[in-house]
Amino acid sequence: MDRSPSGTSDIAAAVARMRGFNRFYTRRIGVLRRGLLDSPFPLAHARVVYELAHRTDATATDLRRDLDLDAGYLSRILRDLDGQGLLEKRRSAADGRRTLLRLSPRGRDAFADLDARSRDLMEALLEDLTAPQRRRLMAAMDTIESLLGDDE
Repeated sequence: MDRSPSGTSDIAAAVARMRGFNRFYTRRIGVLRRGLLDSPFPLAHARVVYELAHRTDATATDLRRDLDLDAGYLSRILRDLDGQGLLEKRRSAADGRRTLLRLSPRGRDAFADLDARSRDLMEALLEDLTAPQRRRLMAAMDTIESLLGDDE
């Protein structure tokens, strides 16, 4: 490992910078607040709602795999959402052991509210930037995704 004269590695400096950026960005967009986007949902719940809003039917297995969530944690999230009347469940016609999940009408309303709040926050962040600054930001995000992405 290459070491700088001060004894810290380039990797250690990059780790510190990435961690600092993560703290900055999560604070800036408010994901650590009790309810994401001043909603009743913590981040993980909101992300599950988002995923269900963009699928016709999903199984808990699909969600667990795609979101990389612990099965027990996802089960608690789904129980919470179901208890709030946000989910519809039905048995799969192809495999009766599988339960298909989708948002209920109330769940779709909750998603629409979250989606609008998210869009409004992003617009507020972007409107303070000039067009060239927005292009730089989009290019930086593209770079991050291409370097750290999992080639999906």
